[in-house]
Amino acid sequence: MKSNQYSIKVFETVIEDEEKFITFIDANYELFKHHLISIQGDIPQKIIEYFDKKSLKYINNFDLPKAKKIKDNFVVLSSQEDEEDVCRVVSEPLRSGQFIEHNGDVLITERVNSGAKIVASGNIIALNVVNGDISATGDFIVIGNTQKSNIIFHGVKIDNTLLENQLNKIEFIDDGIIIKAVSKKELTWV
Repeated sequence: MKSNQYSIKVFETVIEDEEKFITFIDANYELFKHHLISIQGDIPQKIIEYFDKKSLKYINNFDLPKAKKIKDNFVVLSSQEDEEDVCRVVSEPLRSGQFIEHNGDVLITERVNSGAKIVASGNIIALNVVNGDISATGDFIVIGNTQKSNIIFHGVKIDNTLLENQLNKIEFIDDGIIIKAVSKKELTWV
């Protein structure tokens, strides 16, 4: 008998709004193009055509084995009710399969393992090893020297070989993406 064993990355979701779903996948395409997308519920024909056009792999209503539940690993630093004004702190390691989407800034103090994803509409500051996927549309991303992660900044995949410093700041300056060294002392505003 010949067989193969694969470790695959799966993104499981329910489509509630076709346009929002397509917009989300388009904005995060670099993160999802090598994933299996598991859709629970009906898949509209428009989404099937979209998956085919983008060559995205998907399954429908498949009961995948689940990892054990983990406790909430966020600490809210702001007392404001509006979630967009809240900075989330990831204070425990993110394991493969964990996905965080946040409207605002995310501060990561622990490791992000391969297969974990963080998507933020604000800034991301990662003070530990990142081997997973991160995507931000804020003013900047601060991240260490990493060769194994997928980093998406405003829809642009960042070449990991450009992250030469112990701590790097990725930001827009004069309509271009600039990567520069930053010291931890400069992060006092956090």
